[in-house]
Amino acid sequence: MTDSRQRARRLAENLEHDAAKYPEERAEILIEAARHWSDAGEPDRALRIYGDLIASEGDEDAQFATVEKISLLADLGRTDEAEAEITRLGRANVHPGPAELVGEFLEAQGRLEEALTWFNIACRDVMADDGELAEAKLFARPELRGRQRVRQALGLPPDDIDLHTEDQQAEMVELFERAAAPSQPNAGSFFVRTDVERAFAEGLVHGTAPTDASGYFRDVERGWRASSDEIGASRLCILPTTVDDLLKYANDHDRDPKDQQTRADHLMDRIREGALTLDWPPERNAPCWCGSGRKYKKCCGSPTNR
Repeated sequence: MTDSRQRARRLAENLEHDAAKYPEERAEILIEAARHWSDAGEPDRALRIYGDLIASEGDEDAQFATVEKISLLADLGRTDEAEAEITRLGRANVHPGPAELVGEFLEAQGRLEEALTWFNIACRDVMADDGELAEAKLFARPELRGRQRVRQALGLPPDDIDLHTEDQQAEMVELFERAAAPSQPNAGSFFVRTDVERAFAEGLVHGTAPTDASGYFRDVERGWRASSDEIGASRLCILPTTVDDLLKYANDHDRDPKDQQTRADHLMDRIREGALTLDWPPERNAPCWCGSGRKYKKCCGSPTNR
């Protein structure tokens, strides 16, 4: 057995042990373990893990396991089985994350019309009941970018969702470019965990629909991933921010605290003043940046948070 396969086997065994210790995170840990079993040259063991998760876990975790199973079956040349899993998943009420991953899988195979169907499934919640765009839900959504990308490849004219996605991307890139002074790293900021609820109440959070901390940090993580991809930055300098500090900055400078440019200027001023910042992304086994106390790989950096 090669060294790389031996390492993959050890990692898989350790992860299976962790899954037993942390039952509330069992699904995401075992998904990662299955990937390592595949890398170790034991795809059948990986498939058994995916099968167990599909049979035993809740809808979303089971769906993520199904997507991983589809990818592995395709890699093994077992295309009929992979197609059967796609068909089975398509009959369910698919969550946005798994639907997006199926869309990416089909897009990579050049099956653009099928990919668009799955990206549309992933994006179905962006339309409000009255038919208008639900703008608060359009922030940092990779499935929207995937949908836009496939529609362009198919030669379809941009619709309202495509145009709004372009605006969101342009705004995000502009904010990061403004924040990145020549002597400073690419940067971002987030509200500390104890201030998230108040930040929503004060109207200081832009573009995210959830008002709870877990939803907020999930969307911030996704936003940083999308932005770093867009501007080609592998690491960001991130600033933990309190509501009081942002409000004081806005008051001192006669600025609107709800304005995104105020937030960007506050970020860079505090960095220049030497405020404590964090590196993002942290190492997989390091504490998560969001302050949950969990490891990054089991929190904001988990596979289910892509």
